[in-house]
Amino acid sequence: MGKGRRERISLILPAPTIAALASWLSFRGEEAGPLFTSMDHAGKGSERLTGRVLHQVVSAIARQVGLTVWPHGLRHAAITTALDLTVGDVRSVAKFSRHADIRVLSRYDDNRADMAGVIAALIAG
Repeated sequence: MGKGRRERISLILPAPTIAALASWLSFRGEEAGPLFTSMDHAGKGSERLTGRVLHQVVSAIARQVGLTVWPHGLRHAAITTALDLTVGDVRSVAKFSRHADIRVLSRYDDNRADMAGVIAALIAG
């Protein structure tokens, strides 16, 4: 579902993502219910994974390898990497990130390329 859960959006998943989901489903089982559930110490495992719990899990895994990471930071890194790999193709990356307004991506691109710094150096010269 798209933003606000109002519209269905078809997404093409890369092969590694499909393989990871298939592996997860072989472990989780294919019965109806949430795809990802909370695995609490009481062993309930039937509650949908919340954003708060996802944040805790991502942060805990990152701490184990000496990093400070949060889910939205991973999204930001993915968008910045996509801009790098597409040489700043803001329109394509907007579709990838599902940003409706490409002006948001322009901020990512400015930070990625330090365009303000480049222009400042040109003016200073």
